Formats: sequence, C-alpha cells, structure tokens
Amino acid sequence: MNVVVASSGIASQLIPGGRTAHSRFCIPIKCNEESTCHIVQGSDLAELLIHTTLIIWDEAPMTHRFCFEALDRTLRDIMRFKDPDSLIKPFGGDFRQILPVIPRGSRQDIVLATLNASYIWSTCRVLNLTKNMRLQSGQSTEEIQSVGEFSQWLIDVGDGKIGCSLSDDQFEIDIPNDILLKDYKDPIKSIAESTYPDFSSKYQDHDYFRDKAILAPTLEDVSAVNQYLLDSMPGDEKIYLSSDSICRHDENADYMGEVYTTEFLNSINGSGLPYHQLRLKIGAPIMLLRNIDKSIGLCNGTRLVVTRMSQRVIEGVVLSGKAAGLKVLIARYVITPSDSKLPFSFQRRQFPVVLSFAMTINKSQGQSLASVGLYLPRPVFTHGQLYVALSRVRSRSGIKVLICNKSDDKVDKAINVVYREVYQNVR
Repeated sequence: MNVVVASSGIASQLIPGGRTAHSRFCIPIKCNEESTCHIVQGSDLAELLIHTTLIIWDEAPMTHRFCFEALDRTLRDIMRFKDPDSLIKPFGGDFRQILPVIPRGSRQDIVLATLNASYIWSTCRVLNLTKNMRLQSGQSTEEIQSVGEFSQWLIDVGDGKIGCSLSDDQFEIDIPNDILLKDYKDPIKSIAESTYPDFSSKYQDHDYFRDKAILAPTLEDVSAVNQYLLDSMPGDEKIYLSSDSICRHDENADYMGEVYTTEFLNSINGSGLPYHQLRLKIGAPIMLLRNIDKSIGLCNGTRLVVTRMSQRVIEGVVLSGKAAGLKVLIARYVITPSDSKLPFSFQRRQFPVVLSFAMTINKSQGQSLASVGLYLPRPVFTHGQLYVALSRVRSRSGIKVLICNKSDDKVDKAINVVYREVYQNVR
C-alpha cells in the first residue's frame, strides 16, 4: 500500500491520487514540538497506515519540521508491533525554494523550522537529482546550450553563488538583459502587456490565462496589478461585499464589538483571507483560498476563470490540474483568520477567491507556467523567493523581470536572499 501526499494543494494536484499532508495525516493546523496527528487507534486511517509500505511526501522542505515529528510520533503509537522506521518515506523538494513560513519569524526561526533541523533528518539519505524537468529541452545545439546555461544560472541564484554580497544573507545580482524589461513609462502597464500580450482580443479564451501569471513579493503589489488588469478588461463588473463580525465564542465579544467597528473589520486584509470588497468580471481568472473539494482538485491555489456571477454563487471553469475544464459552483464561506496579531477573533463571510492575473511569489511555488512576469517594486524578503519566481517557467524566453524603486526609477539589479546554513547537512 502506497500513500502519496504533498505539502501544498497545488503540488498534490500534480500527483495521481495525491492529497495534502495535513488532510491525509490529520496534522493539526497549529503544530508544536509535542503535537500528534488526530488519528484514532483502530480507525480506518490507522489501519491504512499500518498496512502502508511507502509514503511519498512532495515539497517537504516548505513544511514545518513539527509536522514531520507529529507524524513520526503518531506512527510509533499506532504501529506498536511494527517498526515505523521500516516504512520507506521519500521526501521530495528543493531547499533552494521558500522554507516554512513563520509569521514575524527571524532568520534563525525559519532555519530551525526546516526539515533538516529535525531529529528525523539523521535517518535520511540525500539523493540529488541533476536534471531540471520543468525547463523544456532544446532542439538545436544552441538551444540545448542555452537551456543548460539558464538551468545552471538558476541553481547559482538559489545557492547564493552569484552577485555582490550586501550582507550575510543578501546578494545583489545582475538580471540578464534578455529577460529584463527596461524601456517603460508605467511599470504595471509594462509588466501586464509583457505577460498578457494582445489582452483585449484574447481575454475571452480561457486557455489564454492557463499558463500565464505575474508574480510579486507582497499582497499589496499583487492587488495593484490585479486591479489594473481587471479595469482593462471589457465587461460589466460585479462587486461582492463580505459580512464581518466578532466571533461570538470570544469571551470579550460584546466589548470587542463596541471597540472594533464593522468598518474596521472590513479594512483587515491578510494572507489566505478574501477581501471585503471582491470585484469580478466574466472571464477574469481567480484563485481559490480554501480547500473546497480535494477529491476533484479544488484546493487552496487552484486557478479558475469566472463564467457566471449570481448573487449567491460564482460559476467558474478550472484552468489546470486533474480537474481542468470542470465547471464548478463556489458559494460563500465563513472564514476565521488565524492571525495572532489580532487581539480578537473575527469571521468573514465571503467567496473564498481572489483575482489571479497576479499572485504572490509564495503562492506560485509548485506551479509550472509558460509565461511569467516578475514585478519587483520592492526587494524579495526571505530565502528562496527570487529563485522560486525565476524558476516557474519552462523556458528562458518565458520570463520577463521588471525592477523599480519607490520613484519608479529603472533598476537592473535584484536583491536575492539566501540562508546558506540551510544547506550544511543537505549536501
């Protein structure tokens, strides 16, 4: 019996029969050093794991080590008469990519959260893959050489081997002229036209958006690009407003409701939280922010195109993955953000989607695209972001980079962040 999982919804869609690790193993959302998985002795899932001989876990380096340790403790509990170490557990992934996200975490917090900082790493054997399977092979000698050079350049970017060192973890690198956008007046307009050529005539073709995306470091940058492209799109716009309120189970709900007004709750934005004001048009690409139906591939990160809008549901067609071409109906969900910065718990009832002409670099991890516009109005801020953004494409000609500062001045150098200590016991 084999079990195949991945650390993200997007990655799980690329694997036949794949599930997210949190879903398959019932890993707690908030894990600590003593957590265990919610698997009951004698349950169907426990019996499945007892009879499992192989667990394949993709995109492992992006998951907190506490998740692996929680599964290890759970397996040792339910497999009392079988050594869990006899299970073959291949972990797939690239430590050059973005590591576990630790809200407001320091460099040390992020490094200590990685898989190779766990006690289970001592039992792991590292096998290095040598071929970039995302990049398309060239036909001629020149094309093959170009692919090889681009592949090696990406590896050097990920390893922090190129560029001028600005600090222990920051490097300033030159972006090659053939992928750098230089001549522009409006940066957002330029990156949009470069990534979505002939937008006004092709936007009605669903396949047009399938392999294209603009990537940016922050939600603020992504929102600016998304709104620009939505405004450029012909058609009638529909605005959906959320319903926000303080959670009633909060012990100070009545007091908090008086202090924090509805207008204040409406202004709160964050990762994984839909906007209070959702603007959509027929034909616009959107991305799911929640797992809706993992069995058909409707996971957090799935991209769709809006085909119909009504008051209570949105109809969309899935763009890629095993559910590509499937028409689905999306209803409003009640979502409670897990942001510990807030001194209260609140809930937002809204469609769990966001426009996806553009997406954050973190959200793009695990995706393969034909055309990527990398928009950098500000530098990347954590390990692996620049490497991930540059390596989403299948060919060198598919990436265009636009770098500017707060004054929209043209820049030809990008900041790269690499925590080299992550590689110490990997190679």
